[in-house]
Amino acid sequence: MGLALTRVEIKITGIVQGVGFRPFVYRLAHELALSGSVLNNSEGVTIEAQASEDIIKQFKLLLASPPPLARIDSFETKQIPVVMAAKQFSIIHSQNNADAIVAVSADKCTCDDCFADISNPKSRYFRYPFTNCTNCGPRYTIINNLPYDRVNTSMATFSMCPTCEKEYQNPLNRRYHAQPVSCPNCGPQLRFYNPDLSSTSSSSEPLIQAVEALKAGKILAIKGLGGFHLVCDATNHNSVTVLRQRKNRPAKPLAIMVQNSQVAKKLVTGNETEWQVLASNERPIIIMQKRLKPELEISNIIAPDIDRLGIFLPYTPLHQMLMELIGRPLVMTSANLSGEPII
Repeated sequence: MGLALTRVEIKITGIVQGVGFRPFVYRLAHELALSGSVLNNSEGVTIEAQASEDIIKQFKLLLASPPPLARIDSFETKQIPVVMAAKQFSIIHSQNNADAIVAVSADKCTCDDCFADISNPKSRYFRYPFTNCTNCGPRYTIINNLPYDRVNTSMATFSMCPTCEKEYQNPLNRRYHAQPVSCPNCGPQLRFYNPDLSSTSSSSEPLIQAVEALKAGKILAIKGLGGFHLVCDATNHNSVTVLRQRKNRPAKPLAIMVQNSQVAKKLVTGNETEWQVLASNERPIIIMQKRLKPELEISNIIAPDIDRLGIFLPYTPLHQMLMELIGRPLVMTSANLSGEPII
């Protein structure tokens, strides 16, 4: 006779949607040869797992070390009746519930693998500015409703091509149920709008137009993960002056984006913690000490009369591609009207 089976229901709340939690559970279940299911609902994630008692203990132990963007707030287990016919472990489609208490992760930066994809000429995501996967986390500002599924986001109107669909449906792929998943063939496209609202929409021309405009001293509005930044060339004193006038911001410091930490080190100094946080997946603005003798020259009215500079790194493929093409620091400041909601 085989080992006696036990079946448990595990309810987990916290940041467990859009962060690769279900495929993580699926892979664990397959490695341990469990049967059962996992599903997202408006309260979090519910798992049913059936195996020997020792295997269930091992499964619960491994669940306590979730994917990096996940956060477990509560973990409740109860015994439920064994299902004798159960052989497989499956992912069940999400359920809606009016009493949503699920937490959604704040936007994080694009993961290293996706940054590598946009730089790889052999990848189908090469130079695609909207590349993403489950490891990039959910995109908070595309959500219309919970649970976090594509039909409940602004990506619902984009039909996936067969290749994206295959990746989206494969629990062993890092793009499994990444709700914004898309590629140049089926996803959003980049556009550059002129002041008269005429636009272009080829794959690379808008980015080249943006770089040319910035180098010519223009001010651009560039969409991030959520709202817009007003952007200008940080080395162009006249551009920064005009930006300050238009923002009605005569003296308050402005933040700049640089291509990477190596470029940042030409402008600022910091301790080990500051450098780590600068490159963390939150990609925050870090207020760092200006170098006494900077190796790069930027306008002296970006952070006038203080010894600090607000600096941050690219956090989307679009930012990364823009910084590589322009090769100089950019002032990036919120395009929101003071006190108004995000645009």
